[in-house]
Amino acid sequence: MSKPLSTDEVMNLPASIQLETACNALGISQATGYRLVKANAFPCPVVKAGRAIRVPKTGLLRVLGLDAAAPDTSATGA
Repeated sequence: MSKPLSTDEVMNLPASIQLETACNALGISQATGYRLVKANAFPCPVVKAGRAIRVPKTGLLRVLGLDAAAPDTSATGA
């Protein structure tokens, strides 16, 4: 399993991410992520497009308890 993503890394993700990236953000293995998607039990919404599985960033942020509307203070150091 890859190293879990930091809060800053999660906040800088694009609007839609691959399932593997969402699994890293959640700290779960890809195998567990795919198993949860198959059982319709992944902790946030997923979008299936053919074989591709995408996770909207807003749902991931909600599950992680992060506010998508929070201002980015990393550049100002505030």
